[in-house]
Amino acid sequence: MLQVELKKILFHHKGLLLLLISLAAYAVFCVGSGYDSSYVIDRNEDTYLAYMDRWQGEVTEEKAQEMETEYAEATRSDDGRKAAFLTIYNQYYYAKEDPAHRFLMDERGWDTLLTHDGVNVILLLFLLALCVPVFCGEYQCGMAQILRSCRNGRGRLAGIKLGIMAALAVLATALFQLVQFVVVSLLVGLDGASYPLQSLSFFEHSPYLISVGQAYGIVVLSRCLGAAWFSILIALLSILFRQTVLTTFSGIAVSILPHLIGGSFLKYVLPLPAGLLAGTGYVWGTLTEVGYDENWNLIDIVTFPGITPEQFGLLAILSLAIICLLIWLCLRFYVGRRKAISTRPLLTAVLILCMTVSLSGCGQSNSAEITHDFLADASKGENSTYTVELDMVENTITATSKATGEAILLTRDPFGQAGAISSIYVDEDACYYASSGEVGDGFQIYRVDLKDFSTRLYFSTGSDNTATFWGLLDHEPTMDELLADVGSVTSFVVDGNYIYYLQGGRLYKVFRWTGWETVVVPNVEGMHSLEYMSVI
Repeated sequence: MLQVELKKILFHHKGLLLLLISLAAYAVFCVGSGYDSSYVIDRNEDTYLAYMDRWQGEVTEEKAQEMETEYAEATRSDDGRKAAFLTIYNQYYYAKEDPAHRFLMDERGWDTLLTHDGVNVILLLFLLALCVPVFCGEYQCGMAQILRSCRNGRGRLAGIKLGIMAALAVLATALFQLVQFVVVSLLVGLDGASYPLQSLSFFEHSPYLISVGQAYGIVVLSRCLGAAWFSILIALLSILFRQTVLTTFSGIAVSILPHLIGGSFLKYVLPLPAGLLAGTGYVWGTLTEVGYDENWNLIDIVTFPGITPEQFGLLAILSLAIICLLIWLCLRFYVGRRKAISTRPLLTAVLILCMTVSLSGCGQSNSAEITHDFLADASKGENSTYTVELDMVENTITATSKATGEAILLTRDPFGQAGAISSIYVDEDACYYASSGEVGDGFQIYRVDLKDFSTRLYFSTGSDNTATFWGLLDHEPTMDELLADVGSVTSFVVDGNYIYYLQGGRLYKVFRWTGWETVVVPNVEGMHSLEYMSVI
């Protein structure tokens, strides 16, 4: 009976042919879609890969010294070498903040596999074409009633059909993942599978202390489980509706609607297979963006709360329980008579699991808080260890130890930066200061580590800014831009990868790694207070 049903699905229903066509179409789609990259890397790929082959992996003292030595020489060049090196240099400083969990690596391939959670339309259509005819075909041709009149045509036949559907769905999903993996590997490479997941900057706040390869394994297993769940759900809809068109549209709605409503996070907690079929969001961690309230106070808005490993485990158990319930319902409705097993224990178990997940929540507790008033005195700052002051006359910054009273000069000019220091910002780990030169030249923010007092360039809006591809694209500022740039940075705050600064009566937000800038508050005149509050 197993062989008969398998041949019926693969050959009579053209399942094997559909699978081959779908895999070929998906391979073409993956090739056409390309991979995640940047303009700078694409224009200087050979130089970028040469640097990456030289320094990829764990950040060591030897590599750090080599990169510092290369910095002075590479940044003086006017060709693509400078742009490629500064891309690596930014990754180096990201990795240096937590060298135990962040390695240098080419992120493009793994970002392509792990940072997207859209609908795989080709896989979805194939699963529908594979699963819908299994039961609907028998109902529409009148064979279902004849089969159910046989001794083995009830529970045993339905169980075999469900098992084959789930197994083929899992196999097809695994093959789709293999096709994508091979295409991306051939296009851009997938080195660094054993590196920590946080080596990819997108996963900076991920709670999973696992390797990149292990994270991808979790995604693949999640998608396979989602495919099994989807196939059983289609079987139940087929038994209930007994119509191909209605079952197909119901399956599409169940798969696509969670992606369209409630944002990206909702599909991962709904009792539907859409979250598992996407898979990647389970390992992302918290994602945020910044907005402001009616009082012009900046607030940190969580766009994706993140899912902890414990919550993911509960969701996986809940998914397995729902799959078991769906299988029981398929057998119950296909056979057409009530079984001796009561539904109350199953429904009670599912209800308890749903309540457990709901009460546990899918967010993360507040762990860090930043409060900063942009209109307050920006020449002073402090943390639990130091009081830091800016002397604008001498253009120096001094940190005074609260424990010993020792005064330490922080401005030691390691990179030969020029310009007047206009403001500082202090957190528990470092002191940041903004300096600027002539109008139109932009400004720079330097970071002084308050543990070893090392200084590095943290961000620049000049020719080293990635928004202009480190000067590769010439841009003559307009008169409006020059007028808006009049005056130094009077106050700023550093929050993760974002910098918010006040200049020329405007409050700007800039993403540090790309230099992409937006105006948050267009005019601060007349305001007595402009506070930034971030709670993550």
